[in-house]
Amino acid sequence: MREPPHHLYFDDRSAVSWQRDLQQAASLALADNKRLLIVVTHPDCGGSRALLERVFPKEEITEELRSGFVCVAADSRTLPAEIASLLASAPKKEPTPVCLYALAEPSGVRLLFSTAGGRPPAVFIRDLTDAHARH
Repeated sequence: MREPPHHLYFDDRSAVSWQRDLQQAASLALADNKRLLIVVTHPDCGGSRALLERVFPKEEITEELRSGFVCVAADSRTLPAEIASLLASAPKKEPTPVCLYALAEPSGVRLLFSTAGGRPPAVFIRDLTDAHARH
């Protein structure tokens, strides 16, 4: 079995298969009726490391991510234009990690909401649930 693509910097213990291209991720999300989770990180960010290495691998979170989201890894220093545009429209855009919860639609990607900074597991699972409730 092939290993899923890893995150840019952090070891999430293969919790999710990371996408790097937003358009490709949006196509996958649309085809599978999933939400997009774009995680903007920085390699030196302790909050990013904690989220990806300690929160993502928790069984209930991994399960929710795999079943309901296509995850996109983005480096805050070199954001592609389409991710930079979503981040610019987000009410919460710093500090890293920034999680952009979005919906893939035939006309493009629509931002649902964002969170910034580290997230303990209980709060992160609430964020994931909230992303499913929004249209």
